[in-house]
This record gives sequence, C-alpha cells and structure tokens, in this order.
Amino acid sequence: MTRTPLRAAIVAALAGTAAIAASPAVANEVTPIPVTTLTPGTLTICTYPGFAPFTSFTSSGAWVGWDAAFLTRFAAQQGLAVKTVSDVAFDGIWELPGQDKCDIAAAGIGDEPARRAQSPGTTWSITYYVVIRAFAVRKGSTLTGPQDLAGKVVIVTKDSTADQDIQQQIRQHHVKNVTVRYTDNEGAAVKMVSRGKVFAYGGGLGSIQYQAKRFDNIKVAWPHRILLPSGKRGSEPFSYPVRTADTGLIQALNAFIAANKASYGK
Repeated sequence: MTRTPLRAAIVAALAGTAAIAASPAVANEVTPIPVTTLTPGTLTICTYPGFAPFTSFTSSGAWVGWDAAFLTRFAAQQGLAVKTVSDVAFDGIWELPGQDKCDIAAAGIGDEPARRAQSPGTTWSITYYVVIRAFAVRKGSTLTGPQDLAGKVVIVTKDSTADQDIQQQIRQHHVKNVTVRYTDNEGAAVKMVSRGKVFAYGGGLGSIQYQAKRFDNIKVAWPHRILLPSGKRGSEPFSYPVRTADTGLIQALNAFIAANKASYGK
C-alpha cells in the first residue's frame, strides 16, 4: 500500500512518541520513590496499647485492631516487617516520629492544628477515618446531654479529644460537680463503669460500640460531634503522623490510604 504524505507524517509522529516514552529520562519520572525507614526493612510504629478497636494487644503480645490491620497491610505492600513501640502514653504520641522513636504513630490520633504544631519533624497523612464522641454507661442510666453529667464521675483518656470535649461541655454548659478521671486503658475504664464504680467512660463512637459488645450491662450513650472552644461543633479526622526524614514513606502511605480507606475497620 502506498503511503500518502499525511499517513507518513502520522506514522512518524507515533514512532517518535513511542521512542520518547521508552527513553530512560522519562521512565525515571514515573518510577516510585524508594521508601526508607528508621530501621531498613522495618516499619516501626509507636502505638498506644489500650485503645480497642483501633489498637491493642492480645495476652500473647500480638498487635491487633483497626490501625494494626490497616498498617500491617501497608507494610506488607511495601515489603516491610512491622515493629511496635507500645510503652508510651497517648498524650504526645504524635511527637515521637519526629523524635526518631518510630516511623509512624498510630493510636486513633485526631488531626488537630495544635498537635501538628507540637510535632516538628513529622508530616501528617491524609485522613483515613472520621470519628464522633460518645459515652459508655450502664443500661438503665440516662445520658443524653451535658447536664446529665452533673455530680457524676467520668473517665477519659488524658489529652484525647474526649478529654477536650468533656472539658468544653462542662465549661460552656456550666455543668456542676463533674469529676473527670483519666485512664490509659479503655477496657479497664469501661469495666469500672460496668461495676458501678464510675458513671461513664467517654471516647470515640467506634470504641464505645466495641466496648458495649463486651459488657452485657453497658450501652452507647449520647453520640455527638466534639464541642470546640468556639462553641461550634467540630469534625474529628484521624491521620497518621509520619517521620519526615523517611524518604517516600508519606507519599506511599497517602496513596495506600486513598486506595483503601473504604475498607478501614471492616
């Protein structure tokens, strides 16, 4: 078949495009950035041990929970082993990747401007989950709003968003005689509620729903959005603080979250 000048031009252009696409210079532009971590071949994760169903440990020491399953899948995708650092308090856990204690902090951490400011050397991931507040109370108890807390003893995790919320509820609604205690283990706190030692435990809705399934006499009470100092209701996105010095890690994690967050907690 005889080629016309137009056909010849098109063929030549296509051939040139193919040659450019195959050239090493362009190929390098789409090559994934290698992921580096604090310890080569290992993803070290700072986590808080008492925050089921997000993160906790079995009696045999296995790390379990929604964060555990999600980040273990991510590590496997990257060909990394998982190591946990769990002898840490929740308060300030978001600072640890920037202090070279781990690559990622994972403990159902609310992404807040103040926490970002407190954590130099970290880059926070995109949102992977959004939570609202709730309380665990004994069945038969009434808790539908802040005034039902008057004269009661309530447990929360120190410096958590549950702590922030209850402090604002008390202050803004002028609730009298509320005693706020702190815990580092949600299960132990809900057990105290179950036994009638305290009135309520405050946490994220997912955590409270999980705990309510563990105790026959516990129910979920007063689901609500966090009360901000401004008096407005806020959103609580969860993100992972990541060690900025880890080359490519935040990019890889964000891509994994974007592709898989619909399956988080499933």
